[in-house]
Amino acid sequence: MSSSRILRRSLALPSSSTPASPNLTSPSPSSFVLGCKKLVLSYSEVQGSAKGMRSFLSSGLATQWAERYPGVEFVVKREEGRHPILRALYLNGRSKEICVRSLEPSSISQKVKLLLDSSGAKITQIRRPKVESTNESVRGIWSAFHEETR
Repeated sequence: MSSSRILRRSLALPSSSTPASPNLTSPSPSSFVLGCKKLVLSYSEVQGSAKGMRSFLSSGLATQWAERYPGVEFVVKREEGRHPILRALYLNGRSKEICVRSLEPSSISQKVKLLLDSSGAKITQIRRPKVESTNESVRGIWSAFHEETR
């Protein structure tokens, strides 16, 4: 298989004639759908900050990721004069970008894994639960109407 064919996979639905293809209209509880549908690897040929991305692409690590995740479309995009960016597009319509300027290929591989394992959901802050008591307050409930006028 050529590397360009692996890096540019189509998102076409599998044919229903194959028995191993999943039914995408009503997935079974045991099926898993990856949240990431497309990963764009943009880099520059002349920028010094894209050296790690160029070696990541030439070493074959991008091809290994494309073979490991066949349901994700991998696109290599050349953008001159810009820092290298990993951009992931998710099924829920959101996208995430990570700038990988001056990173080593192993670090870029970790960032690719981070984007592929992510669901694309918005990051929400986890707040502490409110303190609720079964006993009433000793002082009662304060109100501005109960305050004495001076």
